[in-house]
Amino acid sequence: MMHTGKAFIFLLVIIALPLISRGDTLVESLLSAYRLTPGVSLRSTDFDVYDKGSTDPNGTLSEDFSYWPFIMLGSPYRYFGESNWGGLMEYSFSGFNLNQQLVNDELVDLGTSVKGYYAFVTPTVFYSFSGQRPHGKYDQTLITGLGVGLGYLKADGDIIFTESTQQRTDIDISGAALAVSLFLDYRFGSYVTRISGGLTSHAEGAYEYDAFGFSWSFGYIFGL
Repeated sequence: MMHTGKAFIFLLVIIALPLISRGDTLVESLLSAYRLTPGVSLRSTDFDVYDKGSTDPNGTLSEDFSYWPFIMLGSPYRYFGESNWGGLMEYSFSGFNLNQQLVNDELVDLGTSVKGYYAFVTPTVFYSFSGQRPHGKYDQTLITGLGVGLGYLKADGDIIFTESTQQRTDIDISGAALAVSLFLDYRFGSYVTRISGGLTSHAEGAYEYDAFGFSWSFGYIFGL
C-alpha cells in the first residue's frame, strides 16, 4: 500500500537507532500527561489509487521530501502493569498538494495533481525499550508503537493510471477511512525526535484510495 522505497527507509532507520534502558524525572511526568509538541518535520506523502481487491496501484501521486512546521498532541502513556508494554491514543491531521506522479521510481510532471487532507485517531499499543522510567543523565526514552483506528480522507484532482490502462481519471472523494499508524520516539529531556508513518485508506466506487504520510520530526515537549 505504500511506496516501497519510503517503507524501506522507514524500517531501516527504526532498526538502526540505538536501544536504551531505565532512569527518572522530567520526562517521566511528561509521559504521564497530555503533551503538546511544536517543531519541524521532514515530510513526504504518497497518494495511490487501486482497483478494489488489488495490491498493485494503478498510479501514484507523490512529492519530494520537504520541511514543514508541525504541532503534535500526545496522550498519556498508560502501562500494562509492571511491563514495558502500554497503550495510548495517536492523533493526526495533515494536508497534501501533490502534482507529480511516480513512474519507474522517478517523479514526473504529467499535468496531474491531487490536493486534500486526512485525519485519524488510532488506539495504539506501544513498547518502551527503556522501561517505565527515563534512562540516564539526559532522561532518555525510546518508544515504538503501532495503532489501528478510524480516519477521514478527502481528495480531489486527477491521475493517470501509469501502471495499468494509461487513462486519466478524476478524483473527487471524501469519507470515513481505515487508519494505521506506526511511530518511533526518541526523547531526551524535553526534546523529541520522531519517525512516523500513517496510512489512511478509503474505498469509493470501483477504487481504493490510499494516502500514506512519512515524516521525521524534531520538537520540544510541553506538558498540559
